[in-house]
Amino acid sequence: MTEKAKSTEELSGELVQAQENSEPQEQLAAAVDELLDQLQHKFDHVSREIYGKLDDMARRLDELEASFAVAGDATIASSG
Repeated sequence: MTEKAKSTEELSGELVQAQENSEPQEQLAAAVDELLDQLQHKFDHVSREIYGKLDDMARRLDELEASFAVAGDATIASSG
């Protein structure tokens, strides 16, 4: 009976220790989740900026191509 009581006490101690260890683990998990959320937000922001700049660059290249076409047409018309 003493062994059974000792085993119960040991199990109770292990349970308390596990509960004490779970709190720091939960805090670590929460901190990691928050960090991942921050990184995701920053990544989304940078991605939007990059796509915006690519769209702007594509628009400017289209305008440049159009101006070359107009200049080329004007050169051909004045030569002919």
